[in-house]
Amino acid sequence: MMKRHLLWLSIIFLFAGCSGEEGEIAMGLIERDRIILSAPVSEQIRTIAVEEGQTVKSGDLLIQLDPRHAQLLIDQRQALLVQAQAKLNQLQTGARLEQLAAANAAMLAVQAQAQDAERSYVRMKDLWLKKLVAKSEYDSAKALKDQTTAQLSQAKQQWLELKNGTRSEEIAQAQAQTNAAQASLADARQSLADLSILAPKSGVVDVLPWKLGDRVAANVQLITLLASDRLYARVYLPATALGKINQGDSVQVWIDGHKQPVTGTVHNIRSTPAFTPYFALNERDRARLMYLTEIDLPADENLATGIGVEVRLP
Repeated sequence: MMKRHLLWLSIIFLFAGCSGEEGEIAMGLIERDRIILSAPVSEQIRTIAVEEGQTVKSGDLLIQLDPRHAQLLIDQRQALLVQAQAKLNQLQTGARLEQLAAANAAMLAVQAQAQDAERSYVRMKDLWLKKLVAKSEYDSAKALKDQTTAQLSQAKQQWLELKNGTRSEEIAQAQAQTNAAQASLADARQSLADLSILAPKSGVVDVLPWKLGDRVAANVQLITLLASDRLYARVYLPATALGKINQGDSVQVWIDGHKQPVTGTVHNIRSTPAFTPYFALNERDRARLMYLTEIDLPADENLATGIGVEVRLP
């Protein structure tokens, strides 16, 4: 990166030295769009499928991060979804005849126990009032009566719920829980897919600083690609040339090491100066103001990124 900055500075100063000569020149470099792919999570690198300088196509696997933890999370959320779906299905279907019969039998059994406890309590109360039994025996009979009465009330409630069916609010709640479980599972599956670092565009691997087995932190840069779908020259246009060329104009781009120029199309001219030296304060020196300009070149040109170029201005 430092070398690149020094190269740009040399271009700027070279331009400044030539600004007084007849005919102006905008100088720059061949560029391609850089695509930086980062690690979605902190994980270990299990596979490196490419190397620096290799040409890749869109969708090609570049790096595979360890998927085991993500797969465990999928399994857990799959189980939660199965549970939520089963509960929803049960509420929507309603109770089976076997469940109703079992609940009714349980209610009748508790009812018989409650009746026995009630009779025992009445008898014990009469004996206690006649001073024929101790207070503790009376209290035990009363506690048993209260306990069986509460159990009977609970058994009746369970039987009625099965008999009358599930309320719509309960079904809605179960449906919401199922939807949440489905969304959670989909999120886990996407997290697993994100561990496969794929090429978003066709291009060339530019920077690959990692080795197999390295553990990378979340959001750290994994790999950099140079996209092959767009080739352009990035040059510094002097302020005096702003009215001479415009976006969409065709220009001749001279490339270092090539005898013939390449025809390019002005893609964009920045509206603000990219480099403003301290001495650009008077009218004579305003020509030193430069505007970053991108010039599209034919994509089939076999040009290395970083080659110097110049555009001879009218």
